[in-house]
Amino acid sequence: MGLPVSRKCFTRGTLVQAFMDYLIQVTHTCPRRSLYLSPASHLSPRMQYLLDYYDKFICPVLVAFDGPTNPYRMHVMHLAMRSEGLRNAIAALSTNNIRMRDGTETRRLGFQQKMGTSPVLPDHAYSQMTTQELREMQGEPTPEEQRYKATSIAFLNSQLADPTSAKDDSVLATLLILCLFHVCDSGFSKFKTQLAGVQKLLGMRDRSVESNFVGWIEVFFTWFDVMTSTVNDRETQMQGDSLDMLNLSADLGALEHLAGCEGRLFKLIARLGRLNLLSQNRPVRELDPGRNTTPRPTPQIARTKDYYSLHYEQIDGNGWGTPVTGPASHSSPSFDPGPSPVVDDQRTAFWTEWHEIRTRLQEWELDSAGGLPLPSAPSCGAASSTLALSPAQAALLHISESFRYSALLYTERLAHPTLPSSALNFQNLVAQGLYHISQIGVTSCVNKFLLWPLFITGTECVDDQHRAIVRQRCMEIQRESGFFNNLSGLEVLERVWTENDERSEGQVQEMPGAQAFRWRKAMDRVDGEYIM
Repeated sequence: MGLPVSRKCFTRGTLVQAFMDYLIQVTHTCPRRSLYLSPASHLSPRMQYLLDYYDKFICPVLVAFDGPTNPYRMHVMHLAMRSEGLRNAIAALSTNNIRMRDGTETRRLGFQQKMGTSPVLPDHAYSQMTTQELREMQGEPTPEEQRYKATSIAFLNSQLADPTSAKDDSVLATLLILCLFHVCDSGFSKFKTQLAGVQKLLGMRDRSVESNFVGWIEVFFTWFDVMTSTVNDRETQMQGDSLDMLNLSADLGALEHLAGCEGRLFKLIARLGRLNLLSQNRPVRELDPGRNTTPRPTPQIARTKDYYSLHYEQIDGNGWGTPVTGPASHSSPSFDPGPSPVVDDQRTAFWTEWHEIRTRLQEWELDSAGGLPLPSAPSCGAASSTLALSPAQAALLHISESFRYSALLYTERLAHPTLPSSALNFQNLVAQGLYHISQIGVTSCVNKFLLWPLFITGTECVDDQHRAIVRQRCMEIQRESGFFNNLSGLEVLERVWTENDERSEGQVQEMPGAQAFRWRKAMDRVDGEYIM
């Protein structure tokens, strides 16, 4: 029986105000106890508070629609009651997130002014700050935060050294929380190393035993693997049933409810990292024809419209953890079949996969949960057809379309690696993508999942207004969630924009096999990956 997903929407304003009220209360009183903390009387008041903070203020921003079956709450909190390592990981994440939010939300809302330490930061002042100024506002990690993280890793290493303990669910949960710690702290980590460890641990388990928890762990790491691979020049690392497991969405809550991206569309995006390598004539894994399929929607009436030699004893903390107006375009989401390979272009495998993925992206449409067709998604130049949708349906439609247009833009850049961003074929897709992003309010439940579309679309922005929209939205998501990967991604975009402005926009002869994406040069770190 499927687990329902609550439709309760936490807006940025209500979430932060609740946080403010809660923080003021716990400053003078003992922390409130959630349902999960009732058997935790042996824990210190501070630890109870940090676990409660995770329950009430981090879990809601990790899913599109929060509720009692939120997996970050349902699967993690009861494990934390019996796992000291997991509790310390949660405490590290909570203290980090409090620091990140304290540098933005609480100062902006005047909490520290009440405490006599800092003035209010008005909205207009915040929006005009640079990413470096925002980074400086976060301050440095506190000794408490560092202690929780180090303690968690010590317990984790102890469990991993014991083959029996390594199979405990709390180990996988600890890895997940430490991954979130790095997303929150910097948006940068040795993610491939972590994925290798997760795959090793999953391989030790009896996969004939069905487990919603293990299924959710695979969903989590596969999501980050896919989104990270597309911007870090690699294929996805999670193999086997990792994408097929999305068929378990009836037991996990539909993917769009957990992460804002519909499952069939996600499987197409999962192929983009491989496509990028093929475009550069770089080696890729052999495909399993039986698994490399992306399901098409049920036909409807036409509508208008390998394990890395990981040494567990040497794990370190970094190893476990980034309204638009425009020219009227096509009134329906269909495009030209795409460019044909130039005469001397021998990348047959690339073009074969390119055309297949492109066609699937053009044909994709969002199916409603009830099986009834949704209205066609409007383009930036067409009248809105979303009036008949509920706010939740409209939000899912627009965020899915923002992912789709970003994926189309990704394929367009692979087809034209040296064409200037100002070219009309890029700007039409930029305008469409930003249109759908702009239809998602900053207080929407799905707003926090826009980083990948913002990053892909933002890379090709040449108009100052378009860049301002991307910049402001990244900052708003940071304010809502306190996760610094949003600003890390924006920092990369700022470097890309500066470089694009300095480069000549003249037509350049295309050379098959060139590096297509401008962000690779702007990502100047080589000891890890940006997490989007």
